[in-house]
Amino acid sequence: MQLEIKTSKKSFIRHYLELLNGILKLTPRELDSLLLFLEFDPEVACSMQARKFVAEAMNFKSVSVLNNYVKSLKDKKVIHKDDHGVYRYNDIVKPHGNLESLTFKFVVTETSISPRI
Repeated sequence: MQLEIKTSKKSFIRHYLELLNGILKLTPRELDSLLLFLEFDPEVACSMQARKFVAEAMNFKSVSVLNNYVKSLKDKKVIHKDDHGVYRYNDIVKPHGNLESLTFKFVVTETSISPRI
């Protein structure tokens, strides 16, 4: 089965992440913060400058409020620290190259249902 999603270059990353959000399980605010982090710097996630930019864009009174979202993105494995302690994006969040199609493969395993006694 193939579904076609019409988008623009400007809206692509939002549509891409919204599509993947069934896997990522981000809240709307987490998704918004991730998109803003990607907009600020598509390579390094959550630098102090990026946090200031995102906090301001999301109308937070301080950057410290954003730390809860950063922790959540880390817990959900959307971002991770590299060997140098710098936050980076998980590969699935930041597609490489000119992505024109995405294929999902479902691996269905049979599970035995134990009878209730």
